[in-house]
Amino acid sequence: MIDFSVRKATQADLDAIKELADSHKHELGFVLCPALARSVAREELLVAENHASVIGFVEYHHRQDEQTTLYHITVTPDHRRMGVGKALINTLRAEARALGKSAIRLKCPADLPAKLFYEHIGFHSSGEELGKDRPLIVFALII
Repeated sequence: MIDFSVRKATQADLDAIKELADSHKHELGFVLCPALARSVAREELLVAENHASVIGFVEYHHRQDEQTTLYHITVTPDHRRMGVGKALINTLRAEARALGKSAIRLKCPADLPAKLFYEHIGFHSSGEELGKDRPLIVFALII
């Protein structure tokens, strides 16, 4: 097990978050820095850090209804399977619950191994949609 913490992202984290997102373009697509900056300003981006280094992040949006939408989540390859992704989701889950949300929803390309991660931590598939380039699995986590 590694020593890490989860906290709200700050503008000072943007370069590290963008670099991590860019290293996962196949999974995340092209993540724009201005969009990340807006998420930081809305306090809708969490980072996991280990010794002051960003090792993962989750970007999301608390909608006006009872749903939170998860846009992007990733963890550095060296820190996967160590509880970092689960800690990011659990922190988001607690925040969403405190805001009165009832579910976290996301769409994951069907060809990515991330779908197994989502299932492992309690997300349930609610169907498939056609994405721009590939099929997407729609997942929901009831809070």
